[in-house]
Amino acid sequence: MSEHVAVVLGGAGFVGRRLVSLMASGQGPSEWPRFDRVRVLDTAPLDPSVAAAARIPIESRLVDITRRDDVMRAIEGAHTVFHLASVVDVSLRPGPRIEAVNVDGTRNVVDACLAHGVRALVYTSSEDVLLSEVPVAHGDESFAYPTRPIHPYVATKIEGEKLARAADGRGALRTVAIRPVHVYGPHDPHAIVTSLRALASGSVPFLVGHARARFDVVYVDNVAHAHLLAADALSRAPERVGGRAYFVGENNRPNYFEFLRPYAERKGVTVPRRYLGRTGTALAARAMEVVHRVTGREVPFHRFHQRVIGEDFFFSNRAIERDLGYAPLVTPAEGLRRTLDWLDTVSLA
Repeated sequence: MSEHVAVVLGGAGFVGRRLVSLMASGQGPSEWPRFDRVRVLDTAPLDPSVAAAARIPIESRLVDITRRDDVMRAIEGAHTVFHLASVVDVSLRPGPRIEAVNVDGTRNVVDACLAHGVRALVYTSSEDVLLSEVPVAHGDESFAYPTRPIHPYVATKIEGEKLARAADGRGALRTVAIRPVHVYGPHDPHAIVTSLRALASGSVPFLVGHARARFDVVYVDNVAHAHLLAADALSRAPERVGGRAYFVGENNRPNYFEFLRPYAERKGVTVPRRYLGRTGTALAARAMEVVHRVTGREVPFHRFHQRVIGEDFFFSNRAIERDLGYAPLVTPAEGLRRTLDWLDTVSLA
């Protein structure tokens, strides 16, 4: 019998690292697929502590998914592929790698899966595929992609997701896309530390948006759990889930700045109480974009941020609960505790 090999592209990153740790732990719910070995592909090496704690062999290879031939070789022999490799670049002048990785790289991954007879591809998408000028409250999978994406990053995630979903049913391959809402947890490379540093610098005199705006968050282990449930469903019931996309959250929808407040308190950082308001925030975002166009300098805030944290942007988990049997592994209270413990080890200087 051939080995059941999983390949994780982007496995050294924030979510990928937790996915690899959980799948290689030898534990977990019965719905998780079991693998004989895991091959991690990334532009950075996997943290050695992850492999040291694993109960199955883990191989780490340095692979850039924009290099088609390298991807072809690296995916050979895989049964299941988890594609988490992505560039998150929401600057007003994004670099060319967002297109090269998020779109062309995804095309390389899909082609390699088809060439090597891979049976399951789980693609990591994002809630941002629905980000537009219109607030979203209780959004779900029936919502259409925006016709005019609000930022080039959003456009690349839409195109990447389309490529993965369109490959479902070609040859032996079945695919599913997982759309995490904003992911938090230990080793978060994005919002928490970056936001706390900005607040600590004293450069944030007021909060953007309005106090009633809600923002969806999900603990990193819950996202990894959803990926494993998706892989299992592609094996057990591909006709039900193949080609579909699923939002994954934990029904944790605070205001963005209220989400930050306990982390700020832990680090002794003051969070302003006053909000700029909906109209003021919209005007500030437009003004920052004008500054960028006139000076060429990057600015810390524009319409992408306005729509994500200054207006409602949250989603329903009903579809993933119904079709994949998803329920969060980690509660919001436990996720907060674990993330605060990690934050104690981080310097804001």
